Amino acid sequence: MAQQVHREIDERLNELSDRDAFWGPLVSFRPEKRRCMSVGRVLLLTSLVGGFYGMLLNLILAMICRHSRAVPPVYGAPLVLTFTYFVAFQLSLAPAWNRRARLLVRRADYLQSIDRT
Repeated sequence: MAQQVHREIDERLNELSDRDAFWGPLVSFRPEKRRCMSVGRVLLLTSLVGGFYGMLLNLILAMICRHSRAVPPVYGAPLVLTFTYFVAFQLSLAPAWNRRARLLVRRADYLQSIDRT
């Protein structure tokens, strides 16, 4: 029962990550369904997204704090967002993606071993 619930959650997360609209302009960084999502790839993706939105947040904070002397550091928001996105991705989408990738590779290897490609 718990394994079926786990499988359904993986299917929903994989449906989300398979949509091109989810990836937006970063769709070229999406690996094939048979390839695992490495930590380096996840870090690259989250750095790009976190850096972009962090710099936008910096602009907003600079406009809000323009008369104040307490302006947050430039690297603060991108770093926090990158870390947050990385942890969230590693705990949700990456495990589901990697389980599916390993399953697809195992299935292909099995079919090849019995000569049914």
